[in-house]
Amino acid sequence: WKATARAGTLVTREFSEDQHLDILVAIDAGRFSRVRAGPLDRLGLYANLAARFAEIVTHHDDRIGLVVYADRVLASCAPARGLAGVTRLRGVLEQLSVQAAESDPTAAAVSMRALLKHRGLIVLLTDLDDANIADQLSRAVRLLAPPHLVVVAGVHSREIAELAQGEAREWLDPWIALAAAEHEARAAAQRQLLQRLGAPVVAAPAERLEQAVFAKYEALRRSRRV
Repeated sequence: WKATARAGTLVTREFSEDQHLDILVAIDAGRFSRVRAGPLDRLGLYANLAARFAEIVTHHDDRIGLVVYADRVLASCAPARGLAGVTRLRGVLEQLSVQAAESDPTAAAVSMRALLKHRGLIVLLTDLDDANIADQLSRAVRLLAPPHLVVVAGVHSREIAELAQGEAREWLDPWIALAAAEHEARAAAQRQLLQRLGAPVVAAPAERLEQAVFAKYEALRRSRRV
């Protein structure tokens, strides 16, 4: 009111709340990460995505951390800001290799809860096509959310979708199409379950996954859902 009195007209101040998020990227390095995704296997795709994502996150002055897991947690680093956070994450990514074991996202979720001291964003890069881990994946989301927001992201195989819709040319083709359609239905049901649990799902072809994840992060940040 003093500023208004001095100016002789109404003066208002707008306050904006700084938003500095804690973000964890969780990478599934289990045996299914060996599946090809274009020129790379899926683990390579996830690692490249995580490295570039770290640069975007720190540009917003958010903190970036990492968890890598298969049947157990293989590596982790707590969220850190700026160049130090990016450098440490890249150092871990350079040591990654595909593991022969089945993935256990529930064990990884326990580690993530310990790394995040308050509400944060978790981007879980995993195989959305593997219906065998659907129960474990949903348990992991329940362990993390709330308080955290979990985004589950993975490759949606264009080849399987094409097989499901393909025209029959050989006698085996209808059976192949049926198996592919059942696979697509199971994967879709898994995505719907995760979304009902409050976890946004990003499923995209390998060449579009990176940009889809980045766009989801930007949208969540703008809407202040985290």
